[in-house]
Amino acid sequence: MEISGPEVWYNNLPHVTKYMITLIFLVTLLISCNLLNVIYFILDWNLIYNNYHIWRIFLNFLFIGKFSLSWVFFMSLLSQFSSSLEKNTIFTSPGSYLYFITIQCIFLSCISILFYWPRGYPFLGNSLLFAIIYYWSRREAWSQVSIYFFTVKGYQLPFALIFLHLIMGQSLWVDIMGLLSGHIYYFFREILPREGGPNILEKTPQFFDKIMLKIQEFRFMNGIRSNFSNYGYNSINNQRNINTTGTNRRVFIGRGVRLSES
Repeated sequence: MEISGPEVWYNNLPHVTKYMITLIFLVTLLISCNLLNVIYFILDWNLIYNNYHIWRIFLNFLFIGKFSLSWVFFMSLLSQFSSSLEKNTIFTSPGSYLYFITIQCIFLSCISILFYWPRGYPFLGNSLLFAIIYYWSRREAWSQVSIYFFTVKGYQLPFALIFLHLIMGQSLWVDIMGLLSGHIYYFFREILPREGGPNILEKTPQFFDKIMLKIQEFRFMNGIRSNFSNYGYNSINNQRNINTTGTNRRVFIGRGVRLSES
C-alpha cells in the first residue's frame, strides 16, 4: 500500500521549493504570534538607498499575510507550480533553481518601483508566484490546466488567471509585475539565445551550487532524510512517462485551479 500524508508530501518536495515553503510558514507563524515584527520584511527602496537595508530585496517575498484561506491557496499553488518548474530539465545543476528564484526577487523588487514609486510594492510574494507560473507556462506550454469548468493549455494559463482576477475585482498590478519579471527571464534565457544572441543566464554561478551542496552536507551529517543525490531535478520526461500508462494526473491546487500534465 502506498503511504501518503503531509510528511511524505513534504519530503518529496524539490529542495528549493521545500525551503521556500518552510521559510514562508515560519515567518507567518512568528509574525502571527507577535514574535517577529513585519516591518523588517517590507520592501522600501528609501530604506535600501539610505540605510543599506539590502535584505529587504529578498525577505519581502517571505510574508504573504497571516494564516487564512488565501494563504493556504497561495501555498498550494506555490508547492505545485514551483515543484513542477524546479524539476524541469532546464535547471541542470544543484543551485540553478535557487539562482532563478534569486533573479526573480531582484527583477520584481526593481520592477515594483515603476508601478509604486518611490518605495516599491511592500510584499511581492504573489508576484513571485505569478512569475513562477509564467515561466512554467513557457516550459510546459502544452500541459492541460483546468480552471473551474474551463480547460486551457499551459501557455494560456497566466492570461486566464489575469482574466479570472479581473472579473473577481482583484488588482492586476501584482500579476502584471510577475508576468513582466517572468518574461524578462524567459527572453534572456531562451528567446535571445535562440535568435543568435548570448545566453547570459545559462550558467549558474558556483556560489549557488555551493550553497545547495553545503545544505546537503549538513542534512547528511545530521541524518536528515534527503533524495538530494539527484539534486531534486528529475527529468520531466520521466514524469510524463508515468502518465502514459493511465489517465492524466490532476491535482487540486486551490483557487479553483487544477493542474494536469499531458
